[in-house]
This record gives sequence, C-alpha cells and structure tokens, in this order.
Amino acid sequence: MPVGTFAKLALATLASVCLSLVLIGCGQAAQSSQDSKVDTRPAATNDPSSKLPKYEIRIDPKEWRALERNPDSDETHPATFIADGVTYTNVGVRFRGEWARSWPKKPLKIFFSRSQPFQGHHSLNLNSAWRDPAYVRETLAYHVFARSGVPASRSRMVILHLNGQFRGLYVEVEQVDKTLLSQFGLKGAALFKATSDNNQADERDHGRESAFAAHYENETQKTNGLPELRTFCHELATTTNAAEFFNQRMDVEKYINYLAATVLIQHWDGFNKNHFMVYDRRGSGKWLAWPWDLDRTLGDHWNGSFNHTELPILLGTKQRPAVTGWNRLQDRFFGEPTLRLRFGKRLLELLESEFTEKKLFPMLDQWESELESVADQDRRRWPGPSEDLHQGMAGLKKFIERRRSYLLREANKMIAANSSPTP
Repeated sequence: MPVGTFAKLALATLASVCLSLVLIGCGQAAQSSQDSKVDTRPAATNDPSSKLPKYEIRIDPKEWRALERNPDSDETHPATFIADGVTYTNVGVRFRGEWARSWPKKPLKIFFSRSQPFQGHHSLNLNSAWRDPAYVRETLAYHVFARSGVPASRSRMVILHLNGQFRGLYVEVEQVDKTLLSQFGLKGAALFKATSDNNQADERDHGRESAFAAHYENETQKTNGLPELRTFCHELATTTNAAEFFNQRMDVEKYINYLAATVLIQHWDGFNKNHFMVYDRRGSGKWLAWPWDLDRTLGDHWNGSFNHTELPILLGTKQRPAVTGWNRLQDRFFGEPTLRLRFGKRLLELLESEFTEKKLFPMLDQWESELESVADQDRRRWPGPSEDLHQGMAGLKKFIERRRSYLLREANKMIAANSSPTP
C-alpha cells in the first residue's frame, strides 16, 4: 500500500484511541555466560494464568528509551532474552515493519549471536497484532498456507514481558532463512526477498542487475548478488510459451498451492512486495514463491475495514490490479488456460478439504479460549480496536463463511470456463 495511505490510516486510528505510553524501568540487564543452542520450540509457559509461551526481554532502560525515540531506525540495542528457562545474552533488539512502526504497540525483531541461536535461527519476529480485533489473523494465514502445501513459516501467539512487566500479546513468526530452507529440503537454495519501497518487486524485468537491487535482497549471500533472479525475470518477460516456461522453470504444484492460499486468505498486499522468491539451484533447479508479512489478510482491507470478503480470484493481474499494482509472474500464469484450469481445480479441492468451517472453527475456538485473559490485559495496555476478542473472533468466522461461499461459486465458474467442451 502507498506510504501516504498507510500514514493517513495510522493517524486516523491513533486519533480514535486514548494512548498512554509507559516507560518501564528496571535495573541493569541481566547477564549470563550460558551458551546453549535451542533446537526445539520453547515449551508452554508455567504461568498458571495462561498456557501460552512466555518470553522476556531485559534491557537497560536508557537503551529502551533510545529505541523508542527513533522507532524508524534499524539500529539494534543490546539486551538479554529469556525463553523456556534459557537465557540468551548479547542479543540486539529493534522495531520492525514499516507502517506498523507508527502504531503505539510496535512489532519487534530480536537478533541472536552466532554462538547462541534461538531454535536454530539468528533472528525472531514478534508482531504486535495491534489492529487485529481477533489477534490471530496472521497466525491463521500461515496455517492456511501450510495446510495448502506451501512451505511457510510457523507462527503462534506468545506473551512478552519487558524488564519484568507485561508488554503484550504478540505474534511469533519464524524467520525465513537458510535454516528454514533446509527444513523444507531446500538446502543451498537462493532466497530473494521482495522489499521494494516503490511496489516494483513484482517479478518484472528491470534490465540491469543493479536495477533489481533496488527492489530485492539476496538473503543467502553477504553480497546482494541477483544474476539468477535477473535471468528468471527476463525469461518470464520474453517467453512466448507460458505453459512451457512454468513447467520448466517453476515448481508448478507448489506455485498453484501458493496462489490458491493467497486467494483463500485474500492476501492483497504481497503482489509486489511482502514475499520471497526461492531458487532451488542445488536440487530441482526450479523456482517457488514463499509467503511473508501476512498481517493484511482474512478481511483486513486496504481501506482499514475488516468486512470485505469478495476480492476477485484474479486480483493482482494486469486485468485486475490491486491497490499496489500487479504481479508479472501471476499475470503470465493466469494468462494460460491450462494453468488456470489446474488452479481452479486445486482451489476447489482446498475449499472442500481445508478452508472449511469444520476444519477452522474448532481451532479458532481453542485459540479464543487460550487468549481470552491475556487479550483483555493487552487491550488495557494498548487500547486499539473497539471490538473485544470475542467480537473479533466472530468477525473472523463470518469472513471465513462468506469468503468460502464466494470462492466456491467463482472456482466452479473458472473450471467451467477453462474446461474443453465435451464432443
């Protein structure tokens, strides 16, 4: 979304709430010489008031105040992180995101030392879910991608304390990095993050490799080398046989799953940023798309409301551009009738097997029960949406029902339109 629109929405939201930022003071950050490697997820917290995992950041109050004075900076501040009884020293903390840094409750990114990674990763994302009345849209979105057969980060809700005081309820999202690639059988793959400030990380042909560097980052090399991505985008732009290109250059099954999950959760903010492109250069030699930044999903519309359920299947193509534009890879895919038919059939399968009230509502009910007391505490700490957790969950369920009903009709239309007539 354009930065100006984000700013207007942020100001409008901030004007409607009563904000009181509390600087939390404590003593000096705790130190530890422990050097442990955590390879599994932390167990549930022993806090009797909640079964959610509980994390703590300990940081010198002066460092925290410096961080809050300059929220847009990517400079990290020294701290200690504690999870599941393990103390991680020499970590760095900063805020993350773009628009979200203007919120009163800001997302956090924590960086760990090479000698002491966290769950095998060297960074941790804690998103604030401040705008989400149900808190769980982002976590549910990653779940839908995973259930659709798409490699995706794990996500869950956690409790965060800062210097011994309750900081809030946060969305943990696993970092996409070499560790995660290896877990999905993609060791040695090249990972390119779509980061364009100008909404041009849409797999268009930018020409020179240096031009790609303004819109993508190579996450698996110290230098931002992009020749493989440049070649891929050039071939996409110049091919005269889209079906052949996708069958030879893309993992078509995974890409269809990616597109289907994108449509299911109505993810409109990832067509020209907020995704990764992965090149399995040591394995299949093919490319796949990887989801990222899934907070603006499941009804969260670009106008700030949560009640839009009928964004079209072809949103993000040249024919149906989204508010930020359209994606060249997606457009070429949907321009080929045989690929559209495969997509329509897969979307219908997922609508009948995964994106159903029977599958999703019990999980939402469980999350609602687990989050209830903490969500109330979070809303008191960070006033935001007018709905309470129960109203937010009810709204999310309504979205799922209406989105599913709409897509069942549209998927059947797509299949009928692209099927060869019977002689």
